[in-house]
Amino acid sequence: MSETYRTITIGNTVITELDRPAFVPPVLRYVSQRAFLSRFSDAEAVAIDLASIGATTDAATIRRNKAKINAAQYIDLDFTETRVGVQALETAGLIGIGRAAVILDADITEAERP
Repeated sequence: MSETYRTITIGNTVITELDRPAFVPPVLRYVSQRAFLSRFSDAEAVAIDLASIGATTDAATIRRNKAKINAAQYIDLDFTETRVGVQALETAGLIGIGRAAVILDADITEAERP
């Protein structure tokens, strides 16, 4: 990658410096617990709750993930574990086809921020 320089003249002083793009802070895709849970329809939430009942590994996995949500200060929609978990709900048929993308990638409103 080639570097570019810019020259600034102030009075009789000439300054040459490396021309760098301005720093753009990353956009944090954090939502509150309530906002995250509200992204699921009532029917989806009920299906997930019913699937969490029982002594199966799948039920225990759902309970474990619900406990993590309850313990979190916020939900990072870009966190790998969050994305994999919501996509697994779609694969299991607990949420509709295409819903994982909607839940994870919809714009975040100010009301949803922690």
